[in-house]
Amino acid sequence: MGDFIIFGGSGMQGRICAKDLISSGYKIILVGRDPKNIQDILGNPRAEFIYADLHNEDSINHILKKNRPKVVINCAELSFNIPIMKACLENKIPYTDLGGLQRVTSDQFKFNKEFKKRKLLALTGCGSTPGIANVMAAYAVEKMERVESIYLGFAWDSNIKIFIVPYSIESIFQEFSEMPVTFHNGKFVKDNRYRCKGTFDFKEVGRQTVYCIVHSEVYTFSKYFKRKGLQHIHYMAGFPEHSMRVINELMSLGFGNKKLLEINGTKIRPIDATTRILKNIKMPKGYKERENIWVRAEGKEKGREKKIEMNCIVKSVKGWESAGSNIDTGRTISIMSQMILNGEINAYGVHAPEGVVPQRKFFKELAKRRMWVYENGRKIN
Repeated sequence: MGDFIIFGGSGMQGRICAKDLISSGYKIILVGRDPKNIQDILGNPRAEFIYADLHNEDSINHILKKNRPKVVINCAELSFNIPIMKACLENKIPYTDLGGLQRVTSDQFKFNKEFKKRKLLALTGCGSTPGIANVMAAYAVEKMERVESIYLGFAWDSNIKIFIVPYSIESIFQEFSEMPVTFHNGKFVKDNRYRCKGTFDFKEVGRQTVYCIVHSEVYTFSKYFKRKGLQHIHYMAGFPEHSMRVINELMSLGFGNKKLLEINGTKIRPIDATTRILKNIKMPKGYKERENIWVRAEGKEKGREKKIEMNCIVKSVKGWESAGSNIDTGRTISIMSQMILNGEINAYGVHAPEGVVPQRKFFKELAKRRMWVYENGRKIN
């Protein structure tokens, strides 16, 4: 029996999460479809592998019933969030995931009463953003009597200007194909990502254009910070030009299509083929990334205008080079899942990190992994 089961364990974030948990001394079970990607991890006596097709919900239930982990970590695509959550509810096991954009996240919160009734926690959005960004936002909001606006997102770049898949290409296509939803004057508003954009200078990254995309923080911030008078939320994603150019080209050519197509008698979704092909792209020698996860909160304290900018700076780390700056997602869900297991997050129901994660303890864990948090330019961890 493992301390943690990781669904999507053979994917990039599952692998990163697994390595972090093993290095912290835990036993894990990775659930996935492609063990050849994780042979280095499976060579450790603390790791096991179970093959599963997550489209079969009965298999999810069977795995949990048989193995009884202390916490379930979901690093699979967001379409599996609710089926895995339901299985955790049935088997009375705490749950974490990497987020579900706005639509899936709002559906997940509908299970709040059932998780509370069973005295269970489901923590959604535990990666870099959502995840780190949510905790930084909570830290900033607590320093204001009222908060009017929150702008947030990410920007990143690399030293070698070639296309490397930044994170799940399926998630990227979904984020850029759905109409972004912003929170404007206290209401959710659909916007156009090419109109809702800005160009800013980002610490460690430089000048970059960021675009509004659909993201779960817009939904969860409106829930947790409404009591402070929050009126405006914009989530903005930034990619370097060389990466954005390829993403736009792939989307325009239909490589993100999720519909089944029949080619020479074989049925396949273009997105699945695209994902498999892109997994074969290797980072060149010496390739390094740097990312800035940022939050800008504007409000009032003692009747005076107040602005707080939070940044989390993440760079390629020795020993984790193949993850690039993506290291901040898999290692962060590891941190939050460990905090649940160790009793450092005490809550029941369905929550996002801004509502329940202890900020200072979390920032210290980030620092142990060389992820630095800044408040108005001053390092605080």
